[in-house]
Amino acid sequence: MKFSKIILKICFLFAIILSANLYSQEREFDIIGNWNSTDFWSNESKTIFTKDGYISLTINGEKIDGKNFIIHGGPNDGQKGEMKYEINTKTSPIQIDIIALKNNVEKGRILGIIVPVHHTKFLMLLNFNGKRPETMNDENFEQTLTLYKTD
Repeated sequence: MKFSKIILKICFLFAIILSANLYSQEREFDIIGNWNSTDFWSNESKTIFTKDGYISLTINGEKIDGKNFIIHGGPNDGQKGEMKYEINTKTSPIQIDIIALKNNVEKGRILGIIVPVHHTKFLMLLNFNGKRPETMNDENFEQTLTLYKTD
């Protein structure tokens, strides 16, 4: 009697693990929506990824509207720009590019990677030197952002 209960419990646990694994494999990472991000030092900001490929950010209280933001500083000071994103979910880790545009011409690209933790949480590491990070590790942990879905 005890042996059959143990076997039944093991089968039940196996079924739960298998179904959870199948669910996670079937569910594709969805970045679209509103996210709160936190950095290593617990600084918070908001990030919005839209269906049409725009990214909007709030950094140090300043909102950068991806569809229509005014450039501050440099040779394009005061001019209108855009920020878009491209994501490749077929790679591991997932690749993300944040693209700065002016008059529909690419002016720069920030390369990064994403590691989904849950459908409402992911880690993102961006590199500003033109080289995509390969992995998140102890050396770059301080630059890693944690994003939580808010909607």
